[in-house]
Amino acid sequence: MKGTSFFMNFDDKKEKLLEQLSKATGINFQITDSELSDEETVNKLKEMVVRFNVLDSKSSFYRAYLTRELSYSDAAAYIHRFHIDENAIRMLFYLESQVDYPKEAVSLLKSLLPDSQDALVQIDAKHIAIIVHFDTVPSDEDILQYCNEFLDMLESEAFLSFKVSYDLPISKFTELPNSYKDIVLAMHIGNIFRSSDHVYSYSTMGLGRLLYNIPEDEVETYLNNHINIDILAQLDVETLNLLEAFFDNDLSLAETSRKMFIHRNTLIYRLDKFADLTGYDVRKFSDAITVKLSLMLYNYIRSR
Repeated sequence: MKGTSFFMNFDDKKEKLLEQLSKATGINFQITDSELSDEETVNKLKEMVVRFNVLDSKSSFYRAYLTRELSYSDAAAYIHRFHIDENAIRMLFYLESQVDYPKEAVSLLKSLLPDSQDALVQIDAKHIAIIVHFDTVPSDEDILQYCNEFLDMLESEAFLSFKVSYDLPISKFTELPNSYKDIVLAMHIGNIFRSSDHVYSYSTMGLGRLLYNIPEDEVETYLNNHINIDILAQLDVETLNLLEAFFDNDLSLAETSRKMFIHRNTLIYRLDKFADLTGYDVRKFSDAITVKLSLMLYNYIRSR
């Protein structure tokens, strides 16, 4: 996501670290010349931030550790200070709001974290990370229940619409930064390829993760050889929703009609119109695959 260190270029990382260093010391710093490489410069700035910044809360410690501003070797003292069990079973959840969330949202989420080992980390004005501890490895149903509890409470009590991403449970503290990186990426990929959903699991984003790594010029070549980008741009929201419902219901006319509350003949008429426009009849399996991939890649292009 934009605003996270995983997708920043060197200048953005440098400016963010200089800003943090300024807040920690009260001194404004500038880099006018350096014999270090970009990566070395960023690492040196991170060391200075850690040295001067007092991580006086568990939340601020977790934020620095998750975003790799604090290395594991530098984290040892804080792990001991905050009585953190390194070998506990824990999960990371990453919440995203379309607008700046109020303090009320933070209070509501904290009320769902009774375990003193759990932690809520405010990443920025739109993103929150939640670390939840478990006695045993949670089932898929337990995980989804947590996700829905977060989202339902925020919507019903704070009237805010959030999305949440998560990864598999981990049992080693050293795995937290990688898990955080994965769920941030899952949110980014989910917003591109499954924007109508509100829950994204990194482990089930297989096709999206594959397409996300295809070079943009290859994407454009594929689209121009199958369904031209200009044609895809003509599709209205109603048609796009209809196609997604048809795919989600395994190309079943009857089930799609029932779920979309439209007559079967109306659905057939709309699919025929799409076939006339694109040359692809999604009632045929091979054509459905081409259209599904084309729509996902088109969303990828639009998100760049």
